[in-house]
Order: sequence, then C-alpha cells, then structure tokens
Amino acid sequence: MYIRRLLLRLTAVVSTLLVGATTIAQEPSTPYAVLTSADRAQRLRAAVTSHADALAGELLVKFKEGTASAEQTRALSVLRQSVSARARWAGDVLLVDTPGEPDPAAAAAIVARQPEVDWAQPNYLRRIRATPNDPEFSSQWNLTTIDMPRAWDINPGAGPSITIAVIDTGITAVTQTFDFRLWTGDRFETVSIPFRANPDISAARILPGRDFVFWDGPVLDMDGHGSHVSGTALQETNNTFGLAGVAYAAKLLPLKACLGYWDLQLLFGMDNIRDFVDPDFEGECDDFSMAQAIRYAADQGAQIINISIGGEGQAPILLDAMRYAVERGSFISLAAGNEFLEGNPVEYPAAYAPQINGVVAVAAVGRSLRRAFYSNTGSYVELAAPGGDDRDGGISGMVWQITLNPSDAVPGRTVRPRFDRYSTVAYEGTSMAAPHVAGAAALLYSQGITRPAAIEAALTTFARDLGSAGRDNEFGYGLINPRASLRGEGLAK
Repeated sequence: MYIRRLLLRLTAVVSTLLVGATTIAQEPSTPYAVLTSADRAQRLRAAVTSHADALAGELLVKFKEGTASAEQTRALSVLRQSVSARARWAGDVLLVDTPGEPDPAAAAAIVARQPEVDWAQPNYLRRIRATPNDPEFSSQWNLTTIDMPRAWDINPGAGPSITIAVIDTGITAVTQTFDFRLWTGDRFETVSIPFRANPDISAARILPGRDFVFWDGPVLDMDGHGSHVSGTALQETNNTFGLAGVAYAAKLLPLKACLGYWDLQLLFGMDNIRDFVDPDFEGECDDFSMAQAIRYAADQGAQIINISIGGEGQAPILLDAMRYAVERGSFISLAAGNEFLEGNPVEYPAAYAPQINGVVAVAAVGRSLRRAFYSNTGSYVELAAPGGDDRDGGISGMVWQITLNPSDAVPGRTVRPRFDRYSTVAYEGTSMAAPHVAGAAALLYSQGITRPAAIEAALTTFARDLGSAGRDNEFGYGLINPRASLRGEGLAK
C-alpha cells in the first residue's frame, strides 16, 4: 500500500552530470516556525513503522451546514476523552485532535453517526508516487512518444499567464543555506545545509508557493520527487541546457504537502529526538494537508493542479477539495497508482476522477506503449501517459528529468545532507505520467480552452486509443495526444 503515497517506482538511475556542485556562499539563516509538532512527528513515525494507513490521534470531520458551535461540541463529545481545543480547518472540514482514540477508523465511524455530522474520516496517509535544443532531449522518449515537438509548433509551451500548481514534496524556491539541528549518531550537531532552486526552471517562473507540513518558511524539496514531477510539467526548454518540459513557459506554484525522510529527520533534530528515521521511509502525505493545498492552489488562481500522490481509503475531504478547485476553474491531473502487482487496490484521490468533469486519473505506459507493469487499472482510469517501465527498455525506458542529486542525501547512509546539486535522474511511476497531462492541459488553457471540463473533453476525445477499442480499464480513453487535442483533429474521425 502507499502513502497518500508519492506515486513513483523507487528505482532511480542518476547520470554523472552534477549541477550546482559548489557550496553556496551565503550566511546561514534561522529556520522558520515548524508546522509539525514533536508529538505529531512521533505519531507519524509510529504509523510508518506499523504500516498504518492513517495517523493515530486525528480525525477529519465535516458538520452539516448550519450546525452551531455548541452542536459541533456535542457531536464530538462521543469520543473517549475531550478533544484538543486547537482547531484547524480546511474549508469547512475540521481537523480534530483525538489523543484518546487509538483506532482512527472506529472513531470516525462513531462520529459519523452523529446527527450533526455530514461525514467523518481518518486522516489517511498517502505516499509519494519545435524540436528543442536541450542537449539531453534525445533521452526523453516520453516527449517524442506524445508528439510534443509538433504540439509545440502549435503552442510553444503555454505562457506566463498560466500557473501549474504541483502538490508534492515541494520544489525548492530559494537558493539559501539554513542551519538545522541534527542527530548524527552520537550527538546533536548544528549543520549548515545548502539548498538551491532547480537550475533548469527559471527563477522568474517559480512563484513563492506554500509549505503546509514542515514550516512556515520558503518551500524546500528534500526528497527530489516534487522536483522531478515539476520538471516534466514545465522544465525550461530551448535553453541549450538539460532536459525539456511540456508547458515550459508556464509558471510553477510549488505546494508542499508531503514529508520525506529528511523532513522528518530534521523535525526529529529540532525536537531533540535521538534517533534516525527508517531509511525505507518513502514519504507521507496526509489528507488534511493535501486538501489545504488543493484549496490554496484554486484560491491562488492556478489553472492546472498536478497531484502525483495516492493511497487506499476513501477521502471525502479530497473529493470536496477537488470539487472546490474545479468550480473555481482549476483542472486536476491525478496519478492512478503503482500497486497493480500488490493486488491492484482502488486508489484515492484518483478513484474520484469520474465523479468530477475536469479531473482525470492517469495510468502509465512504457516506451513500447504497453501498460507499465506497476500501473493500476480500473474504471476510474481515464487517460494514459508515459510513466516509464524498466521492463520495457531498461534504464532508457524510464522517465528522465533533472532533480536533486540522490547521492547527496542517501537515507541511512548520509548524516549531513545537502540539497544544492542537481542531476539527471530516471524514475518510473504514474507520478511521472500525471505531469505530462498537466502540461498538456496548460497548453490547451493557453490556447483558449479554459473550462476544466472542456480541457478533459479535449484530452479524452482526441487521445490515441490503446488496448481494447474504446475506453478500457488499462488506458482509459487512450494515450494523450497534445497536438491532436490542440488542433481538434479528432473531429474528422
């Protein structure tokens, strides 16, 4: 099972090119206020260790419209002990601290039965999953497979009026060094950790963004997943450097809703926890933070939202948040899931895609256009895009992008990480497939197709049919075809 999990396969290959190999010469600055308490960090750690699918001690509750505060209090009184007075809201959903409730699912079921309550759910954890002149474009079979060079002839990379919000592990938006307290095995040390913004995305195209899980300072990627995903969606193109991205002229709104290994390790250090995070920890994204990020993206006017995150467990908070965003004009691309070989469970939020016109769930294909071996199938799959498949072409059959250099921060081996160097790295997963669709949607929006439902219709109507004739559970309506969608060629069929 996932976290609402970062939807990539953890196989990764790194090229020898390093970008930003010099240490940043800048005075360290003081970290900002931390958003995850020591108690919550410990509960998150316990959830990961026990493979729990939700965070103990927290519930998400939506009251019926018009319910007064006193009635809300009465509904929550059915819990075993008084809830915390600290209230946090995502729209009209309350995050309730429930320290006396060890079983979130059972507690949610009890609260949901109260007449004042619309629904209640555990706070589930989901895991992280013109021909350009860029010198490494030849390795990007994924872009030629969907005919991007000819699509760019029609629409060259969207434009600065288009914003793509990437909800993920963050994308570093500053070049700066920060001092953090870290446990290094036998003592705590104050370590100066350098960060650098992605050198293949112009700083002028990266909006400040927001962090919902680590601190109230600038967005930082300490995992690499968010950087890789954003690169496919809108990495700089035609700049004689690195790799290319689909909507390379659009702006990026980085939204951090997931904690990776180093986020949690730094939280441990700041809270004087003498321990290391499990090196197998893949990253966790809780439903409440995801919902906050979705609503924030819509409120900031992001026309496109990419969410390469998923996991089991129905999440009405995410359904409500996506409806909110689409009503405000945001198109949403979702990764369909990487658990086909683990029983092919229904994945959320992807499974909600058919309920909302303007939200699509994206499956992954390899370079020979077969379904990637890991890619989930189901009635909720609506489109397919290149996600990479090392069983279909080996290393070269994966999706390559510039992201953080993995050897600088290896979980379990590195004790003093750095995040200021970038490499070309190959990943595979529906995480990699979804941003292709987000980028294509940005091109359509800049071409004048501005309603989320109309963007979905253009992408599904003109998709290249794969598998069984018509829509099927492996590829949905087929492989995205940005050029055909932009030209409307499907109308002639």
